[in-house]
Amino acid sequence: MNRAATLLLCPTLLLAEDPHAGHDHDHHDHDHGHAAHLAGSAHHPHLDLKKESNDWFHFHPHLNAAFAVGGSTSEKNFGLIRGSHAPIDDTFNLQGIELGAVMEFGERISVHANHNVFWDRFDGWDSEWEEAFAAVDLPGNLVLRGGQFFAPFGHENTLHLHDRQFVEPPISMIRLLGEEGLVVQGAELSWPLPGTNDRWLLRLGYGQGRNHGHGATRELRREAYFEGVENAGEHHDEEEDHDHDHEEEGHEHHGHGFAGNGGVYDAEDAYLDDGFFFGRLEARPEWKGVKSAGISFAAGENGFGRTTWTAGADVFGEYEAAGRPAWWRSEVFYRSVEARDRAGIKGDYDEFGIYAASGVEFAKDWTTGARIEWASGNRMSGNERRWRAAANVGRAFHLGSHADIHTRLQYTYDRLGGYADEHSVWLQFVLNLGAAEHGHSH
Repeated sequence: MNRAATLLLCPTLLLAEDPHAGHDHDHHDHDHGHAAHLAGSAHHPHLDLKKESNDWFHFHPHLNAAFAVGGSTSEKNFGLIRGSHAPIDDTFNLQGIELGAVMEFGERISVHANHNVFWDRFDGWDSEWEEAFAAVDLPGNLVLRGGQFFAPFGHENTLHLHDRQFVEPPISMIRLLGEEGLVVQGAELSWPLPGTNDRWLLRLGYGQGRNHGHGATRELRREAYFEGVENAGEHHDEEEDHDHDHEEEGHEHHGHGFAGNGGVYDAEDAYLDDGFFFGRLEARPEWKGVKSAGISFAAGENGFGRTTWTAGADVFGEYEAAGRPAWWRSEVFYRSVEARDRAGIKGDYDEFGIYAASGVEFAKDWTTGARIEWASGNRMSGNERRWRAAANVGRAFHLGSHADIHTRLQYTYDRLGGYADEHSVWLQFVLNLGAAEHGHSH
């Protein structure tokens, strides 16, 4: 197998080659909406498929599945706030089975759809449409897409489960954008800035947030978490430490920073909800070791009926480590929330988050990666300060020209608000089936 195919199928090196460089397909770094245009698809930032014939219609189906086995020292794993589709059960986790397809109608219209089915011990079976949108090329190199899609907010927010290079998404992303990231139901217009040789791309859009199925079942997970805390002998001590303060301040029992459970304001209501604007400006600078950089924003109405605005910046680069291709990436997030407590009294708070990650292919089909992250937390929302570090080693197995399995063994260390250290070990398997050009580079 040649070098290009190897890079396309490596689980953590997928960013070592330029993830926006118009590859036929990159199973672990599909660029769902934020820089494919800069990669050389001069007319379509949502679609970069090879045309095998002059037929007016092309259909590209695919299937991806991910599951993980392992466990954590955290009782029930709920205090770790892992995010959507991340493993939460000791032993077996079916993170997701994704069925998707891209349909092309001529050279200017495409339809993209991805449906995910998942299961866990507490919520049982569930499913959801992750993305379902149409994209149309317009005159002047403009591209319009409408429907439901991952908002172009940085890098990690645009990835599907099987694209991720770590078992769980960054804390800062799920804390500040949403448990499943920022998913928008609306429309977006993108175009390359004149005079920049397609090195600068501007994206602007408007829509509303999707109602996440995971959020609707959080109560069941909370109950399991509190049961685990009580069984671990922590419930009584925690009540003794905090009951007096909560009686004076009118707070509820603080569940170790589990989102929306503690503090003056419900953290779930801080997310963007009914109507918000979003945008992104990204570039491919001609700097040594830096391949892309961008800034993103989103602002609009939150669940409190007031305003949340979020900003982010990200940078990606590649280099060689002992002659082997390697990559690095970092993102920083900031969120300002206008809130309202249960009595209707207005207030506000803000939060920060940052992560840095890197990976290298140290041998053919073998990769390793590491990530460190921090989220500021805020006692007003019940979100605690968090540190996390993760390291993994991965191996790719090629089953055929359009089929592969990626394995990843990962260790994760969590520091919870200065009061506890937790350790997790997961062995993850990701199966990819489908033609290389199934269109995830939209």
